[in-house]
Amino acid sequence: MSTDPFTSLQFHLDSTGRESLTKLSRWAKILGTINVVLGGFNGAFAIPLLFGERGLTVLAIPSMFFAGILIYMGLQLTGASSNLRFALMNESDKGFADAIEKIQKFFFLSATLYLVGIFLLFIMMGLGMLSGTGFPDIAPADPSVISI
Repeated sequence: MSTDPFTSLQFHLDSTGRESLTKLSRWAKILGTINVVLGGFNGAFAIPLLFGERGLTVLAIPSMFFAGILIYMGLQLTGASSNLRFALMNESDKGFADAIEKIQKFFFLSATLYLVGIFLLFIMMGLGMLSGTGFPDIAPADPSVISI
């Protein structure tokens, strides 16, 4: 019995399947590159906050953390793109399985970040409502006075 968990994984593609995986590889590389660039910008803009004299370290530390996560997610997708291309050229089941694993990590981290963001949004809205500054009045109290 083999210890390789991918011994039963086999894929046979027609031209449509190859074209779909080629497009997936291309888009994974594009989205991965965008994530790496966004993470780099996020980290680059957080560095002055970290060493600034205005006490914004509280904002810099989470920004650096999320920048690292974005860069890691981008690297997972660009790696998946490379694995897909390798799997298509060499008809490698292992390369295909590695690509699927990296795409799974990307989706897991992406969903986790969305859930954390939604949770933080609700906390900020709740704290804003408790302090009385959560939702400003859209219409003025006196409808006869409208400033433009």
